[in-house]
Amino acid sequence: MNKIENYCEFIKDVFNRYYPIEENSLSQLYAIAKVRQLQKGELLLNVGQTSKHIYILNQGVIVSFFISNEGNQYHKNIFLEGDFVGSTVSALKHESSHFGLEVIEDTTIISFDYKKYRKLIENHSDLKNFYIAYLEKNWIINKEKREIEIVMKDASERYLDFIRFQPNIEKRVPLHYIASHLGITPTQLSRIRKKIKKKFPNQHM
Repeated sequence: MNKIENYCEFIKDVFNRYYPIEENSLSQLYAIAKVRQLQKGELLLNVGQTSKHIYILNQGVIVSFFISNEGNQYHKNIFLEGDFVGSTVSALKHESSHFGLEVIEDTTIISFDYKKYRKLIENHSDLKNFYIAYLEKNWIINKEKREIEIVMKDASERYLDFIRFQPNIEKRVPLHYIASHLGITPTQLSRIRKKIKKKFPNQHM
C-alpha cells in the first residue's frame, strides 16, 4: 500500500484542483514523491529545524504551532486531507523554521524533496501556473479573508464558520487546539459551544 503508484491519482487530483497539469509533468512529480506513515504525537517538523521537504496530506490531521518568548504554544493552522503541508519559508531560505508540525492522528503523507520540487516548477510552465494559483488562493485570498474575519466577526461567528467548513473536526482535533487556531482561550470556546448548543440544540458539534 505504500507504493507511490497507489497514490498517483490522489496527487493528480490535488494539483489539478489549482491548475490542469500535463501527464509528463505529473510523471516527473511521481518520480520524486515518497509515501510516509506517521503516528499520532510525532513531529513532522520541529521548531528550529530546517525544512527540506514539502508534503501533501493524504490521510490524517497535522497542526502547525509556534512557541512564544514566554514559552506558550499557539496553534496556527490545521491541515486535513488534500492540504499542502510544510514550512515553505524555511525550505526557500534554508533557515530554521519558526513553527513546528505536530501529527494529531495517524497520518499518511506524500513527501517531495523541496529542491527537486522547485526545479520541476521552474522547468514546467503548467507547474508554474499551478504554483501561482496555489499562492494566490492560499496566501492572498484566504489569508485576507481570515484577517478580515478576525476583525469583523466575533469569536462565535468564527467558530460557526469553522465547524461548517470542517464538519466533524471536533472529533478529530482537541478543542484547545481549535481555540488557539481561532485566537481565543479554551474557556472562551467552551462558553461559546454551550451558548450555541442551548440556542441551537440540533446544531452538529
